[in-house]
Amino acid sequence: MNIHFVTEAGAMFRPDGSIAEVGDIVSFGSGSDYGDGFETSLYPGCQVAIVDDQPIDPRRQRFDAVAWKVVAKDAPDASADRVDEVRAAVRAELAASDKYVMPDYPIAEDDRAAWVAYRKALRDASKGNVTAAAMLAAIPARPDGSRLTLNLET
Repeated sequence: MNIHFVTEAGAMFRPDGSIAEVGDIVSFGSGSDYGDGFETSLYPGCQVAIVDDQPIDPRRQRFDAVAWKVVAKDAPDASADRVDEVRAAVRAELAASDKYVMPDYPIAEDDRAAWVAYRKALRDASKGNVTAAAMLAAIPARPDGSRLTLNLET
């Protein structure tokens, strides 16, 4: 297994936008090993260590170049907010609910008006809401009674 880790402070950014620290794991996986146990990284300010296969969680682990092993971080990195995932879910929901607002779809006009209002609320969910959780909270129940859901667990 190869692990690309930061060797120069400030050379990379974490997914949450903060500056990566020395030892932060940028990338990991299987790759070529030419037998010297150390390869050049394609990431600026990083190096590669070849280690035994093991579970890696870059949010909770870092690479210790002195001990030449993966160690636990003092505290896990902050999670990146998932606004893009919520926006993608909203786009998918808008596409899925298009049929309810089409004039030739067999639905009562009161129901059609409810879908129009719901779709407006979907489009407005990001206005003034800068986090994924706030955007989801701004989305009302669908006119059919179900809710748009997105798992935001890390």
